Amino acid sequence: MLNNREWELINFAKGSENAFIGDDCAVWDDKSLVVTTDHFCENVHFDLSFMPPESVGWRLMAANASDIIAMGSRPTHYLLNIAVPENGFENAKKMIRGIQDFAEKYGIALLGGDTTAAEKFSLGVTMFGEKPEKPLLRSAAKPGDFVYLAAETGLSLCGFKALKQNLKGFENSAGRFLRPDPFLHIPNKINELNAAIDISDSLLSELNLICTLSDVSMKIDFDRIPINKEVAEYSRLFSFPLENLVFGSGEEFIMLFTADHKIDGAFEIGKVFCKKERQLEIVSKNRTIDIDSIRLFSHFG
Repeated sequence: MLNNREWELINFAKGSENAFIGDDCAVWDDKSLVVTTDHFCENVHFDLSFMPPESVGWRLMAANASDIIAMGSRPTHYLLNIAVPENGFENAKKMIRGIQDFAEKYGIALLGGDTTAAEKFSLGVTMFGEKPEKPLLRSAAKPGDFVYLAAETGLSLCGFKALKQNLKGFENSAGRFLRPDPFLHIPNKINELNAAIDISDSLLSELNLICTLSDVSMKIDFDRIPINKEVAEYSRLFSFPLENLVFGSGEEFIMLFTADHKIDGAFEIGKVFCKKERQLEIVSKNRTIDIDSIRLFSHFG
């Protein structure tokens, strides 16, 4: 799953002499910091025709905080850049209000930033956290580890579709999409985990990333993955494959991780093995799920 347009650009940008930059955050050893950055573009990451502008700011902060948390740290400070179209000043203030709501709730201080004009909205945040004693990396899964999911997946995609279709009865899903909160599902004893990643691109993408970067294989039991009733209901009502919702939903902003012992408060969904020809296998009862049939979230559409 590293063979996509996003990773093509990442690899091009880092060049041949730079250190590995494939984790949720950069580890800045000299300053004892972990650092991440994300930006949202109008009509790519958000659509104001069905999203309140406050939710755009909240989601941007959640995306960055989720990266920091997935490294085993907590966010402390951030920088904000915002580009505002003509006649967009009032919506810009509402977006900033959403950013402030998240920052105030979790004690994250604004350091500064930049504002400019643009044809469409574009917002970017760079966030900092203290470097933990043991940063959680995507490359640290070990054969014998158990694979854990911090919470249900599929809600973000379900909420997105329900909001676009103006459906009632999907309030939890809409809440996950509009106001995700990575602080709600931090695993217990986070310093005892081996590998970790936040689910921003999709559960399937993140499973493949850990396998690839840790040089291991995984076997996942679909029947052990928690399924929210709204996700199951959307799948039933619209004949939308449940596997696509659970494995293909992006911007969930919860943790996927491995550990070599039981972790309370999380869902054990599989196990890590020595590298095999098949990097990732997903089974359900007596069948193997066709991974190639699952449509994945993509920032490039």
